[in-house]
Amino acid sequence: MDQFVFTLKDNNQKAFNSFFWFLFFLHLIAAAVIAVNASISYQKNTAAFSLITFLVISAVFYLFKNKFKQKNYQLALFVVMVLFWLALAAWLPAVIVTVAIIFAFFILQKKSVAIFSAENIIITRSLFKKTYTWAAVQNGVLKDNLLSVDFKNNHLLQVEIADTNTSFDENTFNQFCKQQLNPKPLNS
Repeated sequence: MDQFVFTLKDNNQKAFNSFFWFLFFLHLIAAAVIAVNASISYQKNTAAFSLITFLVISAVFYLFKNKFKQKNYQLALFVVMVLFWLALAAWLPAVIVTVAIIFAFFILQKKSVAIFSAENIIITRSLFKKTYTWAAVQNGVLKDNLLSVDFKNNHLLQVEIADTNTSFDENTFNQFCKQQLNPKPLNS
């Protein structure tokens, strides 16, 4: 086989969910502070309405979580967050939240991939792509869906691969790595 391509398991979804909850609670706090401290009744009413909307959407999702995808719940709350700032005529927070959401969403869509070819190893994660030569590698092993690459500079790369990579055998990949690390000399 000329090359092996692995789709890597990502923690991007977990990171995105943490980012979502951070934004959500930040907006709850901001709405509560505005509702309590605003001198203009329109701002108080907008903040109170946003708080109620946040809580109602959360309650509906919690009660019917089997019928809704978490992505839809997050999208609904993100829309409310942006509308909250737009209703208060605070354009900068609305733009910042929108850009952050779009950026995080596009990062989530990109799959992490490891490509092992005869020339080099390419690891692509979200925004970054790193290329390693076989000369920098001491060992490469695939065992129980755990890909380990030991580098000569004492760095270790261990990633779990997705279960979709079942088209070849672990032994085949491990033999490929051994061949790349210990090339047979040409017969003279």
